[in-house]
Amino acid sequence: MRIMTTLLSYDHGILRQVLAVINDIAVEGTLERYRDLMPEISDFLLDFMGRYHHGREELFLFPAAEGSSESIRAMIPWMIDEHRTVKGYAEAIADNVAEWETGPLAQNIIDLVAHMVDHIKEEEDVLFPGLQSSIGPEADLTAFERSQAFIADEFGEDVIKRGEELAGRLQRRVWGDRTIRPLSPER
Repeated sequence: MRIMTTLLSYDHGILRQVLAVINDIAVEGTLERYRDLMPEISDFLLDFMGRYHHGREELFLFPAAEGSSESIRAMIPWMIDEHRTVKGYAEAIADNVAEWETGPLAQNIIDLVAHMVDHIKEEEDVLFPGLQSSIGPEADLTAFERSQAFIADEFGEDVIKRGEELAGRLQRRVWGDRTIRPLSPER
């Protein structure tokens, strides 16, 4: 196990939790009921998912992959492009929330979730395992240390805790005491 891919996989858990809840809000047509949560959700998508999580991948993990197989190295530009696509959805969601356009907001949430489900699966099933076998312990530690400085400077060291708290609050508010439901593209 490498530090960077392990921590980024942990982020994926937080993201999956938030994505599952907001997907239900969009699919079930309950945006109005949870309108008060939407600015915070929008900020989470832009900051935690975009700047924090995807930023760490692009700034620290991907550059450490220079010794990876050709197929893994070829995935990196595609993943960066995927990050740009996701950022576009997150920005559209922010605009929809600001203008309170519930039809486009619901569709952008559904599209973002479907995209991220596939994106996370590709990272977890293909990219991260390929990187783990090619990034040595020293390169991994260097990437981790640089990433930690980035986190402290840009987000504060409690960024993960804040993400976990938001995910938990959303889940309790929208789902109550129900068991965590799996997120699938069909939902």
